[in-house]
Amino acid sequence: MFIEMKKQETNSEEYFFAQPLQVPANYDRDDRIDRQVVFSLADLGEGTAEEVAKHWASLDGSLSTDFCLEQSKRILTALYEKGLINGIGSERSRRFNLAKVTRPHSGRVDDI
Repeated sequence: MFIEMKKQETNSEEYFFAQPLQVPANYDRDDRIDRQVVFSLADLGEGTAEEVAKHWASLDGSLSTDFCLEQSKRILTALYEKGLINGIGSERSRRFNLAKVTRPHSGRVDDI
């Protein structure tokens, strides 16, 4: 799975919470496929599933571009839908990235 779920008990009720996405520091062909895709995206900075797949295939010559494309689409879409990565554009041409918000919120919070 893409997200590790941790089980926590509080007052005899069970809660599950997702761990934040962790980007591998290096490419490892023996790592899980989702971690290879995340590394490929991070190494590019931003890209469509197709661009990430091509980059991933270039990192690991033993993988076919078709396999990388199929897995990149599946994994990046799932991570995007779970709010773990950003995406810009329509579903067909979405550009994914790992960028965080870098400017402070400029809205106002009303006193309670």
